[in-house]
Amino acid sequence: MFNIRFILEIVLFLAQGIFEILNSAPSMDTLEERTQCLIQEAGGRLMVEALAQADKKLGGERDPLLKAVGFRSRTLITCFGEITIRRRLYRHQKTNESHFLLDEALKLPPRKRSTERITNLMLELGTEMPFRRAARTLGLLLPGVHAMTIWANVQQAGKRALKEQKEQRQALFQDGVAAQGSELTEELSIEADGVIIPLQRSSKRHQEIKLMVGYEGKDKKTHALLNRHSVATIANGNEAWEIASAAFANKWDLSRVKEIRIGGDGAQWVKLGLGLFPGASYHLDPFHIRKRLTEALGQSPKLHQAVSQGLRELDQAAVTASLERAAKAAKGSQRTRIRQLKSYLLSNWDGIAQLPEEQRLGAIEGQVRHTIARRMKRIGARWSPHGAEGMSCLLAAKANRNLTSYAMETDVSETKVLRAAVGARAIDIPEGLRQDPQSWLRANCPALVGPHAGRTWVKALREMCW
Repeated sequence: MFNIRFILEIVLFLAQGIFEILNSAPSMDTLEERTQCLIQEAGGRLMVEALAQADKKLGGERDPLLKAVGFRSRTLITCFGEITIRRRLYRHQKTNESHFLLDEALKLPPRKRSTERITNLMLELGTEMPFRRAARTLGLLLPGVHAMTIWANVQQAGKRALKEQKEQRQALFQDGVAAQGSELTEELSIEADGVIIPLQRSSKRHQEIKLMVGYEGKDKKTHALLNRHSVATIANGNEAWEIASAAFANKWDLSRVKEIRIGGDGAQWVKLGLGLFPGASYHLDPFHIRKRLTEALGQSPKLHQAVSQGLRELDQAAVTASLERAAKAAKGSQRTRIRQLKSYLLSNWDGIAQLPEEQRLGAIEGQVRHTIARRMKRIGARWSPHGAEGMSCLLAAKANRNLTSYAMETDVSETKVLRAAVGARAIDIPEGLRQDPQSWLRANCPALVGPHAGRTWVKALREMCW
């Protein structure tokens, strides 16, 4: 793979660099920063040389019909910074197809500037914070990455996530292909809610992102959702539920589920999910019940207590009577809020009465906040419709711990082709070095006896060699 002279050049480069840094660095911070850049550059040189040797070996073992056309350069953003690799271009003599054997062995997509590892870092940061802040954060370890580079990678990943989402829906609802969900559960809870975000470059000022979260239950001690799976979309109600049901069907074997519970805040689009899950029951989210009670009855503690007691006992008549008396005694906007509360509770009474207290749903509000709102509701943030759609898909994938699958377009699994091109040995040691190291080093390392021979690091190296 490497020849010994190249390895010595890298060692001398590092020794000289660290020596000069120690002589000029004013502080530990500067010392650390410059040493990091030096090591990254050395690593980049090693990678470029290793890939050049692999490309050479791949060319020597190629199909005889592949004719070498020449060299082409390609710049990649790696954890060592930007590196430029030169690899041979081949053209098939019968099909006239072009091939870069090294790119194919590495499974590098065409026109992709960042490696998979760097793309994953960009996606992690881009889904956590604004793109400019993400670029500054990544720049602490990898100088030169621009905010637009992160934005472009997030956009591309969002397109891939959105494409997969649409393909799952089309396969199930248009092509009639049965989903292949394999995970088993007898009970499935699905909660849904939306969050409004501001738009830009659109005729609409705002857009609702719908989040649907399926899970198998809650941990009895921590109340964490068990085997959670999130789906986010900006589609309308019916289409949103088709997208969610297709995603859930590809995760769980829904034919084996005995009980499905759908929870929400009473919005009409949430109840549309009942049509896609036969036998499912609807449940009103306790968080929104408490929120409505506080908004309407917060200034009347006794009335608040009476209505709450009626809800706990599922006494519809007592709740209705208490609210009617309160509405007659109230005035203006207070009376309006009490009447709206009454209408809300009565229209969702079946959803209130479905489950006993210990089985009530109510996780969706926190899921919306942590999955979507934390990134997309930041002060000053505005989204294009397409950008909002892609980002919501990526945020759901991140909640599902599946974000990295959208970093690259092609398969990134291990390839035996590259392993074969590496060779059997890391360093090719010349016969002369084996028999007489001192003579070989004098002839092949001029620095030992050249104009830099008086420098400290050269003296130390000469002591080791002589």
